Amino acid sequence: MVAGRTRPTGRVSDGRILMRRALLTGSAATAMVVGSFTPVLAETEERRCSPTRGNVPVCATDGAAETATFLDPTATVRGARHVSLGEQTYVGPFAELRATRRAPISIGAASNVQDNVLVDARGGSGIEIGDRVILAHGSSVVGSATVGIEQSPLPPQVEETVDTHEGSVFLSFGAQVDGATIELHSGVSALARVAAGVTLPSGFLVLPSKDVTSDAEASDPTLGKVRYLNQADVAFNEGVIHVNESLARAYTELYREDPSAVHGANVDPGHTDFNEDRDLPSFAGVEQADPELDNRVVGDVDLADTLARFIERTGERIAIRADEGAPFAIGHVDHMGDDVVFHALEHTDIHVGDDVRYGEGAIAHGGGRVVVEDDPEEQTVVGDRVELGDGAVVFRSTIGEGARIGDRSAVVGTDLPAGAVVPPNTIVLNGEVFGAVEW
Repeated sequence: MVAGRTRPTGRVSDGRILMRRALLTGSAATAMVVGSFTPVLAETEERRCSPTRGNVPVCATDGAAETATFLDPTATVRGARHVSLGEQTYVGPFAELRATRRAPISIGAASNVQDNVLVDARGGSGIEIGDRVILAHGSSVVGSATVGIEQSPLPPQVEETVDTHEGSVFLSFGAQVDGATIELHSGVSALARVAAGVTLPSGFLVLPSKDVTSDAEASDPTLGKVRYLNQADVAFNEGVIHVNESLARAYTELYREDPSAVHGANVDPGHTDFNEDRDLPSFAGVEQADPELDNRVVGDVDLADTLARFIERTGERIAIRADEGAPFAIGHVDHMGDDVVFHALEHTDIHVGDDVRYGEGAIAHGGGRVVVEDDPEEQTVVGDRVELGDGAVVFRSTIGEGARIGDRSAVVGTDLPAGAVVPPNTIVLNGEVFGAVEW
């Protein structure tokens, strides 16, 4: 289990058994919704919707594709009447939104809730997430929290050098906001956390692995837990927001053409400026769709295993999504635990060798890195017999054969040699050990 996240046991408090919705041939497929099914639209300048049974996977169901919000059918929503979503929001596979009447969730326009993200308001009084907020794979927002709502004056070091445009917030892989306030124009890096009662002001980014437990740590770079936001951060966020707005539209169009196509192993939606064509995944060299597969395998994914062997070797809530970057080449799987995510930045790919072991909640994410100025970007490659621990992250890196990456460790922008061992709770950044995960 990834620290900071809890998974449903399969039973709600009134004794009803939660079951993932089977494919309904010829009818509208939906995300799993638990709770009231009465749609509510907030009276705001933009159109908002609640992802009740009539409003999934497209929310609102009658919305134009250019402004509709899309929830992957594997996403889970509890207390749907108390969840409010803005336009052009994308909710990825196996994301979870948990709300109650006393602890509602609001998510603004052009935000995205990516694969295996948890937004759980039940331990507090509610969660408010603003416009243009990025919740990357495996991140979480819990308790009484606000993200991207408030804004304070930018530090001079940021105001003088950064074009902040419309404003955004980025929570990276495995990051957690635990009852905190995250202001606009800020971010939380991979496997970092902002603790209850803390405010991360505008203009600051929490460094990877850091546990920010006071306002002083959140606003003073000399204390070693934050740095100033820079122009590269803003540019990266703009790209991610554009991609996910495009995915909300494209998946809406795909669903309206063929409701079964947004289930299981299936085509990516295509029709975007970063991924024009619709591609099927292939298993042992055979392209095939299987809408009844519980996991999501999307787009140009070339798996060495047959579909039967892939099912035998893999757990639950797995998202292998080649709908942005592609192609993915994945060798024979030794073992793949629950909640594993594969994704890639636009125009990048992933190559993974044979006999790799993936721990629960592991993330393999493609993205190029410039090794030498003016040289082409080097792609993400994972060699044969590599072991990724529970909650481990690989991003923009090459992992040599037989390497082992410990639980809740991240390797980013690094060429990791064959046989290398990264201890648990360790961040390796740009070829050097950055530090230990503090929480």
